Formats: sequence, structure tokens, C-alpha cells
Amino acid sequence: MLLQRHVTSLGSKWSVAQKNELLDRRRKLEARITTYEQRISVIIKSDDDTQWSVADGKIPDLDPQAGEASDDLSELLPDGWFTPEREQITLPSALAPGEIDRLSLKPIALIEAELRKGQVTDALEGLRLALGEKSLCFRTEVRNANSQRTTHRAWDNVHKLDAQARKCRSSYRQARRALQCLNIDPGYQATLHDITDHDLKVTGDITDERRFGQRTDTLPWFWRVGDGTDSSGPRMQECVYFCLPSCARMKELTDPPNPPLVYRVSWLRAKARFSRWSEELRLVELEMQWTVNWFRKKKEGWRKRLRDLEDEERPPGLDCYCHKQVVLWDSLANQAETRFSTLLGRPLFW
Repeated sequence: MLLQRHVTSLGSKWSVAQKNELLDRRRKLEARITTYEQRISVIIKSDDDTQWSVADGKIPDLDPQAGEASDDLSELLPDGWFTPEREQITLPSALAPGEIDRLSLKPIALIEAELRKGQVTDALEGLRLALGEKSLCFRTEVRNANSQRTTHRAWDNVHKLDAQARKCRSSYRQARRALQCLNIDPGYQATLHDITDHDLKVTGDITDERRFGQRTDTLPWFWRVGDGTDSSGPRMQECVYFCLPSCARMKELTDPPNPPLVYRVSWLRAKARFSRWSEELRLVELEMQWTVNWFRKKKEGWRKRLRDLEDEERPPGLDCYCHKQVVLWDSLANQAETRFSTLLGRPLFW
């Protein structure tokens, strides 16, 4: 896979040094493949009747764009050039359906399946790390770039992390295809879905704790599978998981029990945001009650003035003014309570 990507990155015009380097890398890869075939031939004894999953002996293109580029470049090569990076090596997953049972390779197929599961886990973990670093690079480097030099440098880092994420996706697709050919553990295979280009987009849920308005947004599926307790890297070590045993709602929402750390942090941020707005709603309701109570306090204050004044000391104008203020503040209290109760959909005072 690495050599395929290297050939694709060379472009359509090769220098003499690039051709010599490619020839040297292909010779080394061919030597490793030859050594492997000699060792595996002792374990997997194929005959002339053995059928393979791909008739031409080449690996299917895991990345369509890379495959088309490799085909175009292969036409530019001189006659006699070998392409070991496109050859299929001998593995149980490379056999046609039914050949594993015919050759009695079930134990070896089980071993390969376990290795492929580990490859899937490593690829998804590397993909999550690359996308997390890419999101952080967008936030800390691209947004803060204030010159042409820093902008180019920031985008170079973004492209580098994007290439790393696509490399992990290619590794995942290869392992997933091998598991499908082995047809072992269908329940586990049902949890593995394809990773599209849309899933590789940068999401603000990972790095932006102030992001809001994503009530209907969800992270791609690979953020919700696997065990994140073994996540490594300087960014992932900042994530800490804490949950009370009695929190049934947390157990319900975090399925499986041990989701990746990044998805836990995203959930905890959403939970904190929900709790903060729930508290704000309760404070607004209390402020409504405080407003009505303040109007009523002003009304009682004017009534107290009426009771404190003696009849001979109270002129008619002052008496009228006090009654007017009592009616005014009582009207404001009643109107506020009615409108607040309408907005809440229930009585303001229980």
C-alpha cells in the first residue's frame, strides 16, 4: 500500500533518480514477498486446482483515485518492469469461496481473522487520532495564521494529517475486505461499515467546546466503536472519563460501555451544555417570580403609606395619588403573572 501511494505521488514525469529509487524499493518488496511465499508454501499447500478470489492475481484498488493513477503510470513504464505492489500474496482471505474448507485451512483462517481484527482496531484508532489532530490544526494553526508563510505551513500540516487519515482508511478497507472473504464472525463484521469522504471531514465536536446548534448532528460511526482506554498521544491523554455507577442515563447513551475517549468528551460537553441551559431556564423562571413579587411589594408599600397617615394630615390629592399607585402596581403584577404563565404553559406560582 505504501509503495502504491508512492508511485501515485510521483506524477506523470519521472526523473532518473526517481526511477532508480522506485526500482530499488520494488526489488526490496519483491525479495520480501519471495521470502514470505517460500515460508507460507509449507503451511498453505496449494495445487493446480486452487482458485483465487481475483483471477488476474492483483489486489483490487482500495482507493479508486489511486488505482486509476497507478494504471496510468504503469503504461509509462518500460516493458519488463515488475509491479510487486500490485501482486496478491498467499493468504486464506485471497482464496475463492469454498477453498478454505477444501484445503482444510480453517485454523489458519481463524488466525488471520484475529490479525485482521487487530488491523481494523489499529486503523480506526489511527484514523481517530489523525482526524482529531486535523481538527485541532484547523482551530489552532489555520485560524490563527496571520501571514502567507504561516498559512502555507498550517495548510501543509492539514494536508499531511489528511493523507495520514486516508492511509488509515485504506488499511481499514483492506482488513474489512479480508474479513468479508474469510466469512468469520458475522456479528463482528456487521459493526464494520464503509468510511466515506464525508466521514473524513473536520468536525467541531472534537475540539470546540463552545460549539452549539448540533442537536441533530452525530459523529461518524467509528467514533462510537472500540475501546478508547488505550488511546495514546498528547491530545488523547487530555481526555478523562468519569461516570457515577448510578447514572443509568449515561450507560444508556454511551453504548458500547467503553466508547472512545473523544466521543465521551463530546457527549460530556453536550451534557454540560444541556445542564447549563436547564439551570438558565430555572433562573429565568425565578426572575419572573421576583418581578411579580417586586410589583406586589410596591403595591403594599403604597397601601402602608395610606394606613400610616392620619385623616387630618392627609389631603385629598395625596389620597388619590396613593390609590392610583396601588392600582398601578397591582395591575402590573397581574399582567406580568398572566403573561409569564402563558409563556410557561403553567401557573407561575405553584
